Amino acid sequence: MQTIKRLRLVMRKFIFFVCFYFFFIASSFASGGKAEPLNFVANTEGLSGIELWYANLYNSNKFYCAIVTVIIIPVVGFILGTIADFIISKIGLDLKSRAK
Repeated sequence: MQTIKRLRLVMRKFIFFVCFYFFFIASSFASGGKAEPLNFVANTEGLSGIELWYANLYNSNKFYCAIVTVIIIPVVGFILGTIADFIISKIGLDLKSRAK
C-alpha cells in the first residue's frame, strides 16, 4: 500500500514537470517568428598567404575545406611525430625496443 502511494506521488511529480516544460518552457522557444538561416563565414581581414587561402576556401566551399582538413591533419601529425622521434633519439631515449 505504501509503495502504491509513493508511486502515485512520483507519477504526479513527473506529469507536473512534463506539463510545466511543454506549456511554459517549450512554448517560449516557439513563440517567435521564423528565424533566418545563419551564414557562417571566416573573416579574411588582415590574413595573408596560406591563412587567406584557407579562409577563402572555407568561405567558398565548406566540403572542399573539410576534404583539405582531413588530408592535412594526418600529414602534419606524421611530420610532428617524425620530428619528435628524431629529437628523442638524439636525447638518448630508446623507444624502439622495450625491456621485458
